[in-house]
Parts: sequence; C-alpha cells; structure tokens
Amino acid sequence: MRLLRSRRLVHALFAAGAFLLVAGFYRLENAGGAPRILTHWDYWFRDLLTRGGRLNPPDNRLVFLGLDDASRSLSSLDLENIPPGSLEYRALTLMIEQWPWSREVYALLCERLLDGGARAVVFDMDFSTSAPPGDEAFQKVLRRYPDRIVLGSNLVPQVIGPGQQAWSWNVPATSILPGSSPNHPWVGFIVYWPGHNSIIRNTQYQLTLEQLHGGVPPNEAVSSAPASLALRAAAKLGLASLSQPFQSRLFRYSGPPGTYPPVPLYQVFTYWKANFGKGAEVRDKVVLVGAAGSIFGDEKMTPFGLMPGPEIHLNAINALLHNAFLRELPPWTGDLLIALAAIAAWLLSVLVKKTWLRLAAFVLLGAGYLFSVKLVHDHADTIVLAIPPVLAFAVAGLVSFVYDFTHETLEKLRIRRTLEAYVSKDVVREVLDHPETYFSKLGGQRTNVAVVLTDLRGFTTMSEEMDSSQLVGQLNEYLSLMVDDIFSKRGSVDKFIGDAILAVWGHIRSEGPVRDVTLAIEAALLMNESLGRLNTEWQSRGLRTFEMGCGVNYGEVIFGNIGSSRKMEPTVIGDAVNVTSRLEGLTKEYGRRLLIGEAAADLAGDVFRLQFVDRVTVKGKTKPLRVYSVIARRDAALDPQTAAYLEGYELAHVSYAAGNLKEALTLFENCRQYRPDDSLLRLYIQRCLTSLASGVRPAEHKS
Repeated sequence: MRLLRSRRLVHALFAAGAFLLVAGFYRLENAGGAPRILTHWDYWFRDLLTRGGRLNPPDNRLVFLGLDDASRSLSSLDLENIPPGSLEYRALTLMIEQWPWSREVYALLCERLLDGGARAVVFDMDFSTSAPPGDEAFQKVLRRYPDRIVLGSNLVPQVIGPGQQAWSWNVPATSILPGSSPNHPWVGFIVYWPGHNSIIRNTQYQLTLEQLHGGVPPNEAVSSAPASLALRAAAKLGLASLSQPFQSRLFRYSGPPGTYPPVPLYQVFTYWKANFGKGAEVRDKVVLVGAAGSIFGDEKMTPFGLMPGPEIHLNAINALLHNAFLRELPPWTGDLLIALAAIAAWLLSVLVKKTWLRLAAFVLLGAGYLFSVKLVHDHADTIVLAIPPVLAFAVAGLVSFVYDFTHETLEKLRIRRTLEAYVSKDVVREVLDHPETYFSKLGGQRTNVAVVLTDLRGFTTMSEEMDSSQLVGQLNEYLSLMVDDIFSKRGSVDKFIGDAILAVWGHIRSEGPVRDVTLAIEAALLMNESLGRLNTEWQSRGLRTFEMGCGVNYGEVIFGNIGSSRKMEPTVIGDAVNVTSRLEGLTKEYGRRLLIGEAAADLAGDVFRLQFVDRVTVKGKTKPLRVYSVIARRDAALDPQTAAYLEGYELAHVSYAAGNLKEALTLFENCRQYRPDDSLLRLYIQRCLTSLASGVRPAEHKS
C-alpha cells in the first residue's frame, strides 16, 4: 500500500510539472515574453477546423461581379452586333478606350443592375480621388438610386510628427458623393486586420478612430459611427440591428476561394439577356463589385489560403446575415483545460497498470479530445483551446510512461540489486559472471589487499543517551552514505561491526597495488566529506552529529568463507586488518580523521601529498610502524598557509628526530601560527617540553 501511494505521488508530481510547464509557457507567450510556439500550433489547429469543419453555406442573395482580366482586355471586336447609341455600346466603348475606366462605366453598371431589380450595388473599390468627367455621371446615378449604392472607404496612416503616425479615413471624393464622410450611410470601410500569422479570421462591423488610437469602444451601435462595407451590404438585405458592433468577431467562412465565383463584369453589358435574364439573376440581390484575381493585388491570407478581398467581404456579409460567429472562451479556461488534461494523465497513469494498454489509451484520449474540440467548434460555435491541453496530457503521460517502463525494467534486476545491497558490485559481478572462480577463492586464498576501517567516536555513549529509533535511523542514514561512497570507488563492504565498517579492495579483482590503495584512500576521503555534509544537515534538523575515525592499510590477508556449518560469510582476516584497526584507533590521539600505514603510504606517495605523523609500535609487533595522514592529491595546488605549515612541520620533525628538542620546540611553536588548533602540534610540543624538563629522550609511541 505504501508503494502504491508513493507511485501515485510520483505520477501526481509529473502531472503537476506538466501543468506548470505548459500553462506557464503559454501564459508567458501571451504576455509577449516567449516565442508564440504553442499559440502557433493552436492557431494551426483552429485553421484546420475552419477548413475541415462546418461551413456557413453561401447566401444566394449575394453576387460577386468581378473586375477581371477579361473585362480589362476588351477590343473593338466586342462592339460587333452591339447597337450604337445603346447603354451597352457606350459602356463597352468607355471600357475599351482607357484603363482605369471612366467612372461613367460604374454609373452605367449601377443603372443596368438596379433597373434590373438588384437590391443594391456595393463597390469594394477606392473612389477617393476626383476623375471628371465620369464623376458627374456617377453622382447622377447615386442621386437617382438613393441608399442603393455603397462605396468603399479606406484607412490610411498619416505622419503627424517625428516617428509618429495616426490613422485617417480615405473617403469617396465629393465630386462623386457630396458631403462624403466616413460615417455617411452610403459609405463602408473595406479594411481588415489580420491576426496571428497575418491570417484574417475576424471582422469588425463598426469602428471609430478613437478605438484605433487606444480608446474604449462604444457599448452599443452608433448610427453616426463608420460602418464596414459588410454591415452596409447586410443592411440592404434586411438586417435590423447588430449587438456590440464595435467588437471584433470571429466569423465562420463559407468555403475556400471560389465559393462565391466571380462573374466577369463585362458580361453585364454583353450577355445581359443570356446570362442575367435581363436582371432576373440579380433581382433582390446585393451585387458586390471588386477585383477578381491576383493582378490587382487585392488578395489576403485566410485559413484557406489567398482569397480575393471582395470574397472575404462576401464571407463577412454572409456571416452577419446568418449570425455565423464563433466565440472564444475566457483566458482562464485555458489554464483549467490544461489542469484537467494533467489530472486526466495522472488518473490514467495510476488506474491503467499495463504499459502498452495505457499508451493506447493515451493516444485514443488525446485524439478524442481533439475530436471533441471539433464538435464544439462545429455545433456549439465555440473555440476551445486544443493544443496546449493535449501537450500537457502528452507530456505528463510520456514522463509517466517512461518512469513506469523504467521501473518495470529495473524490477527485473531485483535479484542483482538485492544482492548488491549487501556486497559490492564487484562481488556481485564475480558471483554472477564467474561463479566457479569466486567459489574457488572462498575455499581460502592469501592475497594482498587495501583495507579501510571506520568507526564512530563515542558511539557507546551516544547509544546510551539517544532514543533508540532515532539512533537506528541516523546510523542507517550514515551507513547508507558510507556504503555508497565505498561502492563508488569499486570497493567491497566486507562487514559491519556495529557502527564500524570494514571495506576491502583487491580480494575479488585487483587493479594493481597502487590503484587499489589509491581507490581505498579516495573512498576514505569521500566518506569524510559525506559525513561532513550529513552532519550539517543533521544540525539543521536539530539532531546530534557523528565523528568518525578512519584507518587505511595495505598488506596480506586470507580471503575465504569463514564461519560454521550453519552460518558462513566471505570475509578477510589477517594482520593487515588488525593493523588497520589500530590505525583507526590512533586517529583520536593524533587529531586526524584519517591515518594510513607505511605500506599504503609507500604505494600512494606519488598520488597523494602525505604528512608523516609518528612511529608507532603496534601491539604484537616489535618493529615500529610509520603512520601518515593525507593532506591532498599531488596534482592539487596548496594554499600558501598550508604549504608554509607543511614546510615548517617537516623541518621541526627533522630536528625532533635528530634529538634537537629545543630547536624542534621552537619550530613546532612557529607552525602554530598557521594551525593554532592542530592537535598533532600540541602533542609534539608537549613531548618536547616533557623531555626537556626530564632530560629523557622521547620514546616511540605504542598502541
């Protein structure tokens, strides 16, 4: 049950991390603090839904009359069979004479269409400049058909100062429309503002210059405010009112380019009877006149690709006529959806145990969510955030999948890992890979090894004073770290002796005497560093700290399976182990956490900078043993204070060994300026003082 709770917690952390990562990055994007990667993906999916989702069927009351290449390329041949003096003859003659056409052509066009029964003629064109004499004819038609013709207006930037510009309206010339203004009921603006990736998805039906300059839009429709060409056109077909016309609206397209096929403008004058049934095809319809094709440069990017500007207007008119708008949810719903996606990933990870079944479920649920986004888009007219929630779901699911897959793989190695908890990896490898060789060694074999023995100082007193559960907890924490350090240096934990640890290098697989000793010393130094960090952590938790002594030696041992017929274990025994234990005990007397014997010192002298400590006669031996401490690696630079201390210490020891105790005393005293609390210096100073007072030469230390 505890393992299950732990697993759920891990997966919950993965889900929380996925939420923070995706939601945080998405918010940062919207604030302009990061590249809009997630936004780009989400808009890509939105445009995909626009192309593949429900469309707004085109209204048959809308007609696109295209100003195309064919209409611009007329010749005198097109006047054949046209009665001179007729409206058609006059219009075609003007169209052949020059480009741009005289505005009398548009006057004749309006006359033909409106007399034929068209509800209105709407021009997606700019008539801001005067061009007599055609303007007079156009003005007469506007007066003859009041409120049935809509002219386009535009917004243009104007420089109002150094580095400053403002928007202004470019309205039809007064030579065409006296009293022309942006809010004239016969004028509609033709501007669109592209969104992300310069794609037109939204339209604005009313607009004030104050809005463009950062002002607050009016709440309700204002008759005197400029209106779009689409709003003016829709009003001709009976649109009564529009709520919140100053708000930008996401509209539903009718289809790709060509959904409103352009009818060549010249056909109004050449095939009026055949193609238009003398007006029957335009009766009660709004005819939008504008550029068709790319040669006029009036193409804009839409979710369907490049689309002629007039056709975009027709889509906006159609959306207004049928209320085909999409709404976007508030920004906070994005965080909610991302959070729900992360929670769903967590539930799936903890409820579905089989890895591949869970992977299939993730794929199906992710696809199902995207499909539901499409359904909401098509049937509820709502845009739901798609890609960021799916990404959070996928990230949380993928991390959980990798975690569980790795966990299952590691579980298959349970036997090896269990064994490695008791002995080093070298022993495990030797047992599993070479069982015959290993078991032959267990019969008993003499070999040279490096030995490390550690012991906690004052542990007996601590065990009497401390709570038993706290003591065991701290001891296990300490032993775990020490074992990790030993294993990291390829050593083997031979045994635990209470709070003491016996570790060995070279009994299973030796890398050579120098390398074995080097690894042993590195492990001892690493263990002291780890204990220092552990003590700092314990102090912050209000716990008692441990002090450790450590001895390192090299020598011959017997490695074998030692014990009785009922309980045996592989271990090392011999003089080298006993000497290592003595060295560990001497650490308290000499104020050093680590002492090494002379055999180890002779092998490691080229790798480590050593300090001679003393000659000690170990119990059971007659020959004194040279004892050293480790200062640092040879390749590590010493700070000036340590270098001066070592130089002075060596000179003092030379005098001490030669029997010049007064000189040695002075030199040892001088060393204290570098290390005033050095226990080793105090020991030698005390020896010198005692010997000078008694007149007896200092004796070798015995242990």
